[in-house]
Amino acid sequence: MDKFFKILSIAALVYAPVNAWAYLDPGTGSMLLSVLIGLTSSAYFLIRKLPGMIRAAFFKLNGKKDDLKNNSIVFYAESAAYWSTFKPVLEALAKKETRVTYLTSDEKDPVFKSGLDKWVHAKFIGKGQTAYTALGFLEADVFVLTTPGVDVLQIRRSAGVKKYVHIVHAAGDIHTYKFYSFDYYDAFYCSGPAQAKSLRALENLRKTPAKDLPLLGCPYFDGMLARKTADLKPEDNTILIAPTWGKNGLLTRTGSMIPKLLAQAGYHVILRPHPQSFISDKALMEKLADELKSFDNIEWDRNPDGFKSLSRAQLMISDVSGVIFDFAFIFLRPVISVGAGPMKDGFEAWEIPHEAWEMQALDKLGKRIMPGDEKDIPATVQSLLARHEDMAEAIEAIRNENVVNFGHAGEPIADALIDLAHQVHADRK
Repeated sequence: MDKFFKILSIAALVYAPVNAWAYLDPGTGSMLLSVLIGLTSSAYFLIRKLPGMIRAAFFKLNGKKDDLKNNSIVFYAESAAYWSTFKPVLEALAKKETRVTYLTSDEKDPVFKSGLDKWVHAKFIGKGQTAYTALGFLEADVFVLTTPGVDVLQIRRSAGVKKYVHIVHAAGDIHTYKFYSFDYYDAFYCSGPAQAKSLRALENLRKTPAKDLPLLGCPYFDGMLARKTADLKPEDNTILIAPTWGKNGLLTRTGSMIPKLLAQAGYHVILRPHPQSFISDKALMEKLADELKSFDNIEWDRNPDGFKSLSRAQLMISDVSGVIFDFAFIFLRPVISVGAGPMKDGFEAWEIPHEAWEMQALDKLGKRIMPGDEKDIPATVQSLLARHEDMAEAIEAIRNENVVNFGHAGEPIADALIDLAHQVHADRK
């Protein structure tokens, strides 16, 4: 909008009255100035909309819109990272002989080599705005995404889609998502009761329509549990530091302090920042790499698949990242969470009237370390490793209480999608 006001200011200067031999009465001058400013503002907004209009025309002229018509169930993946969430559901749908469409913005998406071609029609639809334009033409009974912010951020609701469904790719509560992340979904398939509780609280507060909130589980865990084998033993004295990115992130708040403390205490440290850190927190990552380069017992993991690092570690240190539950629930090993909890400004936590469920569970999963007490981490690590068996039982109890269908969520989610598609089809008649 700053550019817009600059344009208006320039227009006002350009079209301001100047001395001239011709006579122009004040009323006519005011009218012309208003017209010119109106034309300028219209041109400004037209220019802003022009790229989207060109992309829309391109899709129409090239018939690409037809590829997005008359679908029953459609999935969309912004990147290959979400294959682990969708795969168990797609496999379950294939076993039920249900044909679906899978749209992706990643040309190397594993779906193309999945062997599910008979039941899954996979299509690369471009990246960024190209993909979002395509999705604006989508016609489907049910559209399934893991992407938050539908009709708020880039992905706008299409008039041709009857039901928008969100599938979770983490077990944590929704407190750390940005405002209005799920307000315009028709259904949210929850991993457990806490997510449903928080979503209902926001609906009541904002007076938005009630969504379907079935408790179906987190399919992401299905694949992880299947990969776990008896020979995946943790390596002695190996600690994984796996924080989230941005202002909620451990590394943003404490820098290189914790990796140094552990390395100096003699532990082997695997440092695995969230992949987004190398994009959004690039300067910080470069600073940390320089500060930690002298430690031979600190290794960096930038592999998109973190399973190997998780399996090697005896204990994890994190913040509010959902990877806490990947580690604790799959391997039943303890986690140290550093920080006072998620920041509220700009996030759903600002309006949800209760604390995220994981904040109450962290001491049972391991130990919470509050800001200012980071120096206690090496001693806390030693204490937790000494009582690993007791910790495993406590972690399993927390998992059973908060995640339904653990390790086999793909099939109930597939059933729910089939039922919803049938319902939409019946309502159309």
